[in-house]
Amino acid sequence: MQLQKICIIHLNQIGDLVFSLPLLKALRDNFPAAAIHSVVKPFLKELLADSPFVDRIILRGNSFKEKIVLLRNIRRNRYDLLISLGRSEESLLLSSMSAAKIKAGFAHFFWDLALDVKENIEGHNSWHNYAKLLRRLQIRITKNDYVGLLKINNSKNISNLPDEFAVISPAASARRQMKAWDPGKFADLIVSLQQHFKLRCVLVGGAEDHVYNDFIIESVKKRAGVDSFKIFDLTGNTGLGCLCSILKRARLFVGIDSGIMHLASSLDIPVVGLFGPTDPKYVGPQNLRSTVISNRDMDCVPCYLKPCEHRNCLNELTVDRVFEACRQLLTVVRG
Repeated sequence: MQLQKICIIHLNQIGDLVFSLPLLKALRDNFPAAAIHSVVKPFLKELLADSPFVDRIILRGNSFKEKIVLLRNIRRNRYDLLISLGRSEESLLLSSMSAAKIKAGFAHFFWDLALDVKENIEGHNSWHNYAKLLRRLQIRITKNDYVGLLKINNSKNISNLPDEFAVISPAASARRQMKAWDPGKFADLIVSLQQHFKLRCVLVGGAEDHVYNDFIIESVKKRAGVDSFKIFDLTGNTGLGCLCSILKRARLFVGIDSGIMHLASSLDIPVVGLFGPTDPKYVGPQNLRSTVISNRDMDCVPCYLKPCEHRNCLNELTVDRVFEACRQLLTVVRG
């Protein structure tokens, strides 16, 4: 297969973009002379701006005008291969109208009728599925995980952080509250990490996570009762490049299944990932210095975010169990 121009229409979440990095690397390694273009939402641009695998980033706006401009841009390039990683009607419509010679993606009848090459999704959107699509395209896979593939240079750093700290990413998006762990338990964990390891904690998340993270901060104050348990709250105050710089300096990451967890894993930070309804077989952290905490022995796990009244998969995750996972990782790293 000879390809001169390749386009990837990415999904719109942080974790999905991180999972696409080995796909981009495979395309670059197999077609070193090809121009590779990535279509992404504007807030994800920082994650690919310094990537050696991408020659051009095309932004995907929300307005009708921006969508028309995007379609014209894609059609104008006449790509040899266009891959849609999303199965949404919009992504598949873009693919069908792209004028690309080969259009590849994932099955979603009837929107997928214009695809020349298609695969079925197993479990979650993930590298597992992207690898299946590459094999269907007969493109050689050159790395089977995302660890070390995220390249971000000259990002803004935050200078007033402590020398030793853990990054805590507790909050779930409004659409994915089924992933959330009890904020009171996060507070207990933060207190224990400082008491036993002298690790200050840095809270991160988007602007929409303020209420959740503020509750954790107030809970820590009540439990600790002393000013020495200071939390560095960066909720809503970091872009993705800055966040990656912070993660690189951290001794530990603890958080729910999220895009930030995958950023930490891709940067090879020791990760403790808390999983409830989602399946770590597909979307677990990929670095070796990681531990997944879940209740996979429950009959209903994984349920892939189905509505649930009890949420026992997460409610029954104890602080002691999560702290022990942190202790083991910290001991190995320090040793």
